[in-house]
Amino acid sequence: MVPAPLTPEAADSRARLLSAALRLFAENGFAKTSIRQIAEAAGANTALISYYFGDKKGLYNAAYAEPLGGPMQVDAGPDGDSLDIFLEQFLTAFMRPLDMGDQVELCMRLHFREMLDPTGLWQQELEEEIKPMHATLARLLCRAVGAASPDEDVHRLALAISALPLQYYANRELIQQMAPQLLDDPECLQATTRRLIDFAHHLIAGEARRRQALAGDAS
Repeated sequence: MVPAPLTPEAADSRARLLSAALRLFAENGFAKTSIRQIAEAAGANTALISYYFGDKKGLYNAAYAEPLGGPMQVDAGPDGDSLDIFLEQFLTAFMRPLDMGDQVELCMRLHFREMLDPTGLWQQELEEEIKPMHATLARLLCRAVGAASPDEDVHRLALAISALPLQYYANRELIQQMAPQLLDDPECLQATTRRLIDFAHHLIAGEARRRQALAGDAS
């Protein structure tokens, strides 16, 4: 059964709780953040946390996933074999949350904190999202570069492509000092995404040429 839409007032209360939870969980971690602290920071009743999120863990799960848009949904086209479609969807989805401004910094702090002090969400994300995404990319790359199966260099290439958008999260403060328009201007952010897609294709083409050269030298 689909839940009824929230009223504007209820939606505002839920959003304030989620925002307060994101900040406090990012700053203090799950164990050191109380329901009461979150409710006070949001200017809401603690009972609303139970109503909207079930419990503290439910609120933590929502703060971890919702601001970034939930699990990344990427496919490889109707036949499951289009590297071009996969790269465009993957890199676009990866870059899209950067338009949230300063909130994305809290999201990254919370994700890094979860990796260092896990509650189980990081492992779940790793098994259900990151590993399958990497496996699909590696499979598609094999076809593009002429590899029979994912070898070490295919994995290196897949990781290099994944690192292209990741640097805009990990180096956000540095980018703000050197070229803030890359993050602050929506049109510039879209252009950056398009260029990252181009860069990924260049990396793939370079690896294909390298393998072809090695095969020619061996023959």
